[in-house]
Amino acid sequence: MELPFNIIELINIIDEKPIYLVAFASLHGFVFILLHIPIWLFKKIGIYDPNKNLGVFGTSIAFIIGIGWVLGFISQGLLFFMKVSGIKMLLIYLSMYLCIIAFVISNATKLKNNFNINGN
Repeated sequence: MELPFNIIELINIIDEKPIYLVAFASLHGFVFILLHIPIWLFKKIGIYDPNKNLGVFGTSIAFIIGIGWVLGFISQGLLFFMKVSGIKMLLIYLSMYLCIIAFVISNATKLKNNFNINGN
């Protein structure tokens, strides 16, 4: 079974032009913000209340994307200006996300309680 895209070509592009990885690291958080616009509209209409319905899973996803956005932008920007190769930048970015995911999953309930996500 083949992937619908060629992963080797993608890695070669990132190695040749690491600015694409920096752009992704700095802009992928905006997609998360854009996804909040319909949730905000649903909240205003009264269809969906994220304060009541945001569970541990939703909190975990929010923390993973939020922390990954900030740390990814900072780390990839610094690595780009230090002329690190694109492959190393990609591996650092992926390992950073794996560490963030492991941290958030292992501490999801404490994070939810400490930041008082549900407004209780």
